[in-house]
Amino acid sequence: MQININPKKELFKWGPIEFKLVYGSFFIETILVRVEDFYPWHWPPALAIIQQGKLTFINGCLELQKAGLKYFRKYFLNLNNYKIHWQKWEDWIKEYEKMAQELEQIKWQNISDKELSSLLKKFYNFNIRFWLIVHVPEIANWGGEYLLTNKLKNLFPDKFEKYLEILSAPVKFSFFQQEELDLLFLDSIKNKKEFQKKLKQHAKEYRWLLNSYGGNRILKVDYFADKLKELLQEKSAKQKIKEIKDNVKKNKTRKDKLIKELKLSKDLVLTAKQLSQSIWWQDLRKGYIWQMNYFWDKFLREISKRTDWKFDELQLCYGYEILSIVKNENKINKKEINKRKKYYAFYAEKGKFNDFIQVQPIKKLISTYLKTATGNIKELKGLVVSRGRATITRGRVKIISNPFKESCKMEKVDILVAGMTSPEFIIVMKKAKAIITDHGGMTSHAAIVSRELGVPCIVGTKIATQVLKDGDLVEVDADQGVIKIIK
Repeated sequence: MQININPKKELFKWGPIEFKLVYGSFFIETILVRVEDFYPWHWPPALAIIQQGKLTFINGCLELQKAGLKYFRKYFLNLNNYKIHWQKWEDWIKEYEKMAQELEQIKWQNISDKELSSLLKKFYNFNIRFWLIVHVPEIANWGGEYLLTNKLKNLFPDKFEKYLEILSAPVKFSFFQQEELDLLFLDSIKNKKEFQKKLKQHAKEYRWLLNSYGGNRILKVDYFADKLKELLQEKSAKQKIKEIKDNVKKNKTRKDKLIKELKLSKDLVLTAKQLSQSIWWQDLRKGYIWQMNYFWDKFLREISKRTDWKFDELQLCYGYEILSIVKNENKINKKEINKRKKYYAFYAEKGKFNDFIQVQPIKKLISTYLKTATGNIKELKGLVVSRGRATITRGRVKIISNPFKESCKMEKVDILVAGMTSPEFIIVMKKAKAIITDHGGMTSHAAIVSRELGVPCIVGTKIATQVLKDGDLVEVDADQGVIKIIK
């Protein structure tokens, strides 16, 4: 199968990131293969390369923007279509809440193999429906950013990036902000028994908070108790709550002020408003991905008890393969599945799918799409997605690829450098003096969180993790989008 992604043109890369196939398989099975059954447009050609458990997902940047523009115009700029699609999302949430209660109450050891298979099929189809809904804001973000960028660039060629940052910022709480607000509100409970009861409820509600595509970490009461203490070290609960709320209000105030000052047209304002909503929605859906991953682990552990498949082997499977394993259909070759641990790749285009398990073809893909010549570089350039509280920042570089294993090396005076960030990176992002990534744009996770934290952030440098080393002293200019290596 010919790969129609030109490595010489600008590419969008998502990763490298810790990744277990089962947790991302529904995006692959549904959006890259079956989306034409439900929507008028395919995703553009997509290549994914997994090496040593880390995935990099690749699209042609322009192709992704063009496809996203079609979705953004139909499902966000057409407000009637937007309302219809948003209603589908709200209906799904109601069904999820019922299903989550049902799964919580199950005594797994007491259900039959037939009941387990039936329940798994129901949950599988529920995941498919989820991805069919939420892929829309994900791909639409690219089209919305492309559209708004070009409009601003034509009107304000010297300041369009600054204006883009302001106009695209979400004006609603992210799920991380909402969790912190809910946790901080508990501080007002003075009765110890009532406090412990509410803290226990909070831990149950947000136990999935640090889950990821690389695996799940179920958080206990002690984690949230320690987190609350940490939040209250420097400021009171009331001050912290005000700070979080004021940050969101500031985004709206800055946006309204800029619209008035520049006398922006209604068309441009709508584009900015809907892009902001799309970015927020994309982030919101991640919370539900992590919640469903919690239940996926319950299924996988029970299946592992009833079959000769280990839990970590099941994590290497697609959802449809797990269905076959539960049905005992003997279609799945365990030896072939285990080859995915070290090297695996797949390519999808217009509903057609091809995967690679032989090492040499995958290494050729790595050489073609992931290797970048860096040379003797002393200065990097990227896109400013957050100017933070100080536009010029100096600090020592700390390169992080796995925040859970490497968070201890990050200090509050350090500059976080990563290929990209995802929700589990929050534990190191909160420590960072500034953030630099290889990949990403104005709608990326790094952009959203850095603006929440008020931290300078430059994304899309392409080569920061290859050029910079731990301990390098750098200067981050979050006004010009430049990183200088001082020492």
